[in-house]
This record gives sequence, C-alpha cells and structure tokens, in this order.
Amino acid sequence: MHQFRLLTRPSVVGLNSKVSLNLYLRVNALRFKSDSNTTDNPENNGGNPDEGSEKTKDSNLPINRPEGFHDLTEKFNPDLSSKVSKPSSGLPAMDPLLQTLMTKTKTEYNPVTNKQQEGYEFKAPKSPKQLYKEKLAEKARPKSKLYKMLPSLLICGGLCWGIFTYKYMTKDSNPNIDNDSELLREDKFLPYMVSFKHKINDDHYLIELTRKNRAEKLIHNEQLFNGERLWSIEIMQPDINIVRNYTPLPMYVAGIDPNTKEPHLRLVKELEEEGKFILIVKRYNEGEFSRWLTNRNLLDEIKIRGPIVEYKMPFHPLNRYEERPQMSNTLSSIKPDPTWPENIPKPENYVFYGAGTGILPVLQLIYSPNPPRGFIDIWYSLKDESELLPQIKTLNFFAEKCGRVKFHYLLSNDKNPNHLNKSNIGNPTLPYFTGGWDLRMSEEVFKEKLLREKKAEIQRQMETANSSTPIAVESSIPKDTVIIDSTTDAQSNYIQPSDSKIKPENAYQQWTFFRKARGDSTTPPPSFAFICGPEKYIADVSGKPDLNNLEKKDNGPIGGLLKDKGWDLSNIKRLQ
Repeated sequence: MHQFRLLTRPSVVGLNSKVSLNLYLRVNALRFKSDSNTTDNPENNGGNPDEGSEKTKDSNLPINRPEGFHDLTEKFNPDLSSKVSKPSSGLPAMDPLLQTLMTKTKTEYNPVTNKQQEGYEFKAPKSPKQLYKEKLAEKARPKSKLYKMLPSLLICGGLCWGIFTYKYMTKDSNPNIDNDSELLREDKFLPYMVSFKHKINDDHYLIELTRKNRAEKLIHNEQLFNGERLWSIEIMQPDINIVRNYTPLPMYVAGIDPNTKEPHLRLVKELEEEGKFILIVKRYNEGEFSRWLTNRNLLDEIKIRGPIVEYKMPFHPLNRYEERPQMSNTLSSIKPDPTWPENIPKPENYVFYGAGTGILPVLQLIYSPNPPRGFIDIWYSLKDESELLPQIKTLNFFAEKCGRVKFHYLLSNDKNPNHLNKSNIGNPTLPYFTGGWDLRMSEEVFKEKLLREKKAEIQRQMETANSSTPIAVESSIPKDTVIIDSTTDAQSNYIQPSDSKIKPENAYQQWTFFRKARGDSTTPPPSFAFICGPEKYIADVSGKPDLNNLEKKDNGPIGGLLKDKGWDLSNIKRLQ
C-alpha cells in the first residue's frame, strides 16, 4: 500500500512548487523509515524474522533506488519555510519572518513610468528608500528667484491687508482724525491751518490757509481755481457754531521781505501748488466772527467747507478752443492770447462794481487759470489805498496793460468824497452769444465780410492794371462769383503769408502794438454786470437782493443806479 502511494503522489500534489516537493519528499522519507523499522523488527512480524525480511525484499522489488538513497533522505534538510512542527496532511505553518515580509505594502505597477521602455521586460517598481532619496534630491535642486521670494511676498501681502483692514474698521472711530483725501468738500468741514498772517492796515489782514496733511491730498491732483466760476468757502466758528463766507484768492506766500516784512505773493499755476490760498479779512470791532478769525495764530486749525459756487459763467463756443493764458508776476512772462476763429461769436464783456473786500471775486476771476476771454470794466470804491497790497496793485496794472481789464479806483474819505454816480454807469448791450441761432448768424456775417474783402481786393488789382478805365466791381461781378487774378507783374499787391508777419512775444506787445494799430483799443460795452460789497452799497447800486427761496435765486427788484440805465435781472448778478 505504501509503495502505491509513493508512485501516485507526484501526480496528485504536483512537483512544480519547490515547497510542495520538499514537503512531499520529507513525508515519504518518514513513511519509508517507519516501514523499514517494522520490517527489521521481528516482533512486528509475529516473531518470524525470516518472514519479515522476505516481505521487505518483496515490497522493494518494484522500486529501483540507487545506492545511498537512504543516506540522502536521512541527510535531507529543507529550508525554514517548509519546516513543520507536526507532520500532517494539511498545509504547513508559515514562518513568522516570511509573514512580516508579506504584510508590507506593495507598490503597484505604473506603466507611465515605463513609457520610455524599449523592451517588454517588467521593471520592478522603486523601493520606498529610492523614492525617499529622489524626493530629497528634488528638494535640493536650485529654485527660481520668484519661488524664493514667495514667502516674503506672502508676508508683505498679509501685513498690507492687515493694515488696510485696521484702517477701514477704525476710520470712523475717531472723528478728530482726517481721513478725507480731498482738498475741499461741499458737505463736510475739513481741517486747514493758518500758515501765514500779515496785518495790511488797522482794519485788514492777510491770512494764508493750508490744507492739513496737504502732501497726502495732492495725489488726487484736484484743481480748485479756474476762470469759469465764482466760488467762496464757509469758515466755522466752533465756539458759537456759526459760519461765514469768504472769497479765496489763488495765491500763496512764497517768502517775506526782510526789510518791509511784507509777503511775496505768487499765483497758483500748477496742480502741485493747490491746497493753499489767501484771504483778505476786514476786522469789525463789533463783529465777533471777524475778531475771532483775525485773532488766530500760526498753526491754529480752522474748519472749512466748500467750494460754494456763487456764479458759473455761461457756455460760449470759444470754450472749445484754446484757453486764455493765466496772469504772471512779471509782465514779460504773460503769454499772448491765442488767435480765435473769426466765424465764432466774440467773447462777452463784463462790468464789475465793488467796494471794500467786495473786489475779491473779480480778482479771483482774473488771477485764476483760464480767465474770462472778454473785457472787464471794474469800478472799485475804497476808503484808502492801503487796503490793497502793493503786489495786488501791480498785478492789476499788468492786467490793464494786457488789455484784459480796466480799473477805476474811487477813493472816498472825509477829505475827498468820491462815490459812484450815474455818469459811471453805462447802458447794457446784447450778448454776442445766446444760442445756436447766434452762431449761425455769426458765420453768415463772416462770409459776407470775406466776400467784401475779396471784392475790394479785386477792385484794387483791376484799378492798378488799368488806371485809366476803372471798373465798378460791385455792378459787374455777380455776388456768388469768385474771381482769381492771374497777373504776376505787381508783386507788391500780393498778400504776404501769415508766417512772415511779426508776432507778439507777450500779451503786453499784443495789446499795445497790434490791437491798437487795428483800432481795437477802445473799451467795448458790457453785456453783464456784477455787484459785490456791503449791503448798503449793493442797495444803492442795484437794489436789495432777495434769496429767501429754496433755489436761492435772486428775485429782488432792480433799483438804484442800474435801474435807470436799463439793467434787469437777466443781465446782473448781486454777490454778498
């Protein structure tokens, strides 16, 4: 029976596996040993040794074993993985070391890493140790500058965001902190400082105001002064909670004369000079506000609101063309006026009646950038010449020499009473531009003017060519016909190009030598009047204004000197 099992076991178990083969050989060796022991023992054979030896010899006949086979089976020592503690017909127990190796995580095969493989051999995946070394090598590679600066940029961004959040959350917590970025606001009082103070005479003071933290506010490049509007500011007196209006001038103090202690005033021309302006304040002994304002010291804070627009210049077609140059502190540096088209209506002319500090609105107009293009006739009533600084008088003189304004100073005191009378008031004229119809009529008039000049030129040329037989051009030439003279012998009759004419270098030369030569030096009649001064002065000149309405429109009746000359509410503006 044992011999049959020995021959048939390999076909059942299979010898393809090394472990199974070792197990199979060992089990058979043990069984063969037990069989040999029973054969050699005479007691197991019923006490007949001869009979047992014969059976043993008979049972070994079918198997041809080589010599020393028993020695090989006795010396056979399988590896530890096939050792079993108790032989049986079941599977052997697994070695603990082999079990720990099999419980480790297996690396799955990734065909992407072998995409450059040329053969079909399977490449074993990298071990965790190799992967760890490659990761360390990748970290040790040199990095870009942006990658190195990334932590610093993140830290800076976080700090900026934290500062912005803090300021945004706490901007309204302290009302004394100036968080507004504008120079002036109409709906809010902003802090200004008294940066200069000068006593002009016993009753008048010059005060320069500067925006607090002015350097931070100039980033927005806000332009306050221009010649298209008249505006004022409101100053608040915090003790009695009242406000008063004052007209600022586009000037600032550039220095002080060491001898006379008078300030050197400069005009505000650039955006970098904005945020400063001067006030001329008259002190009244019975006026509590004027006494409070003139008693302010240097670096005292004042709350200001504005700009409060008093009057806006109406639209004119010349506003679309080049602006008029601003005044300058020297006469030779004032640029000449640009040449405006002749087919556009002429600029409007104005007349101004002022007294005391009521002259400041018209000074703001003529000192600002882009002043009005028309002519301004100014009648100024004052008690003493010392009310105005010498530099302001000089600028007014320059403005006269440029043909922009005409000042009439009326000094009135106890020794020399000189008041405004009817002889100083002129009749109003119609404006040059009131709408699109005036623009069209102006173009038609310009065409008629060009046609007359062309006809006169043709008549002169024909009279020169044939002086014995003059021809009446007006009767022989049709109105719509344009004649071009082809004669070339009279070169002196040709009109020279405009580039060859002498052009003025400044506004003074333009008005003195060029305008007067053409007969343009006469003062044109005004079409609009401004009145500003004390209440009694305004009432005597044009009647009392009435602004007691929601629109703040002047509905007061016209009276005084202007009523007798034909002025009405449509062509005057009363300023208080």
